[in-house]
Amino acid sequence: MRLCQMKHPVRRRLMYLGFQGLRVLARVLPLWVARALGRGVGYLAYGLLGAQRRLTLHHLGYAFGSSLAPAQRRQVAHGVFLNLGQTAMEWLVLPRLSTDYLRRLITSEGTDHLRDALSKGRGAIVITAHLGNWELIAPYLRSLGFEGGVLARRLRYPEYESFLTRLRGARGVVTLARGSPKEVAQSLRANQVVGMLPDQDVDSLDGIFVEFFGHPAYTPVGPAALSVMTGAPLVPCFIIREGARFRLVIEPPVPAAEVADRTQALTALTRAWSAVVESYIRRYPDQWVWMHRRWKTRPPAPVSPQPAAVSSPAAHAPGEVHPTRPAVALLMGCLAVIGCLLGAASAGCGRPAQPGGAVQEEATAAPAATPGPDAAEHMSGFTLTGFEPDGTKRWILNGEGARVDGHVVTILRPDAVGYDPDRTAYLTAGAAQVNQTNRHVRMEHDVTIHTSDGLWLTTPVLHWIPDENQMATDAPVRIETDHMLLRGRGLAGRTQLKQATIARDVDLVLNPSDDDRPSGTGPKQVRITCDGPLTFDYEHHIATFDQNVHVQDPSGDLYADRLIAYLDEKTHTIRYAEAMGRVRIQQHQNTALSQRAIYEPAIGKITLAGRPSLLVYPSESDPAVQLPFGGLAPQTAQAGDTSLPAARGRTEATP
Repeated sequence: MRLCQMKHPVRRRLMYLGFQGLRVLARVLPLWVARALGRGVGYLAYGLLGAQRRLTLHHLGYAFGSSLAPAQRRQVAHGVFLNLGQTAMEWLVLPRLSTDYLRRLITSEGTDHLRDALSKGRGAIVITAHLGNWELIAPYLRSLGFEGGVLARRLRYPEYESFLTRLRGARGVVTLARGSPKEVAQSLRANQVVGMLPDQDVDSLDGIFVEFFGHPAYTPVGPAALSVMTGAPLVPCFIIREGARFRLVIEPPVPAAEVADRTQALTALTRAWSAVVESYIRRYPDQWVWMHRRWKTRPPAPVSPQPAAVSSPAAHAPGEVHPTRPAVALLMGCLAVIGCLLGAASAGCGRPAQPGGAVQEEATAAPAATPGPDAAEHMSGFTLTGFEPDGTKRWILNGEGARVDGHVVTILRPDAVGYDPDRTAYLTAGAAQVNQTNRHVRMEHDVTIHTSDGLWLTTPVLHWIPDENQMATDAPVRIETDHMLLRGRGLAGRTQLKQATIARDVDLVLNPSDDDRPSGTGPKQVRITCDGPLTFDYEHHIATFDQNVHVQDPSGDLYADRLIAYLDEKTHTIRYAEAMGRVRIQQHQNTALSQRAIYEPAIGKITLAGRPSLLVYPSESDPAVQLPFGGLAPQTAQAGDTSLPAARGRTEATP
């Protein structure tokens, strides 16, 4: 079967299994062997992953034009894949490399530039790119005595996030989540280093268009805004692969713009550091991630067509090229790592907190920075606030680049907060439409809700009624915590996610993250699916699964019409659950039927109730088989009895 025809869970499972297999290999392989394996996978990937190869060649032609002949573009593209394959394997080997070995592996130039920047006492913002093996920069600087962390956006797949976080944390490098300006500012005030990788097009972030290889590219303005706000200098830093070793180059800090206007200062700083990044990519093009769609966001004004030298059969702009899924399962493991390298580990530069200023109850308008045909209908900022009857703030919505069209205001990069005594919700998106008549808000493009106690919700589109503290969507949703991953389609509930209902296609995974615990210890992964709806009430710590409920425990499977789960108040995971209606437990060839059952996922135990019927078959390896679903027992069993009596042949018991 071709991989692109498989269901998404199958693809993801293959990728994860391949990833784990490579991790096992990396624990025993010498570094040079791991690199050779990585080059081999990169070589295969270049030949087999046609869409990614064509996208890489297309972008190289768009950037270099006729200065890079087709044969040279193919040579550079081939080097890009080889570099990524090596980088993937080096990541897996890194945890077992000593600090001394890491220092011998890397030589450095310009560390005095970073020390001079820190001598001012305001910290330093290290700007780098997805060049060479960029994850080696932070641990190497830490080995030289520089303290700090990296600013990174959350990963799409949390099972890989713990690997990356531990990879940095084991070397004393803190991972700061995007959208945490308070923690970033604290690190800088402590005169530490904060690393960023802002060389990609992330349209959910505040940015401007600057020239990049001669074409306008949407570039995050966060690094410059953070520098202006805190006084921390921007220090470009790059790590270059040179055979079996690396060379770290630290450039002098980017000169601060000597202008009074803040917008002009941000633009000048962003152009300056982006020019430094481009200069290194020009020198080492085979070490950058050219399959990333760097020019996908188009400027509002028409731009000239790209050079005719682009030989790709696609005639559209680079941002319109959509790579397909990999076609060979053999590469899934390494591509899972490469996927982390390309997208998941991309550092985000969150929009900085705005200093001071009173919040208006209605929209505040100012002349647009870039006037257009409808300049009178544009606003450079937008703020809308709701209050409780006693005057306390209930919610606030901020936006940038707002445009008024009748009673609808369209804003870019909305940033909202829904206040609650027990849980605060932070909402972000790429754009939003605000109906000023009823104050209903439609948010779209990477909508995220992050609650103060650690719940994350993501969805493409969200309808928010802030005055009623309600939100809803018909689109796919994803809710996650450190111990849970919940997916489904269609959702309606409270803004702070205290109460919500997922309409259909519910898929819940407990303990989804990758784990290094030895086999047999620690929590096991449990999956619960149902047709829906799933109604959860975090305020009372209850979740109800309806219609064709299926619990996949490592010890067996449970089926029921309904499952009522009682949640842990701190972790939001399931303490125990009650299954009702046509309950069936399946373990190998053995079956148990009942009207009700109590399930305890932490120990994999099920207790039957309501006239259970037990069918037990002998095992070929052990005729005295039991049905040890972590301790499957009828409720009428005596205390301490956690398994069925031994049975030979076919046994049916109805207590």
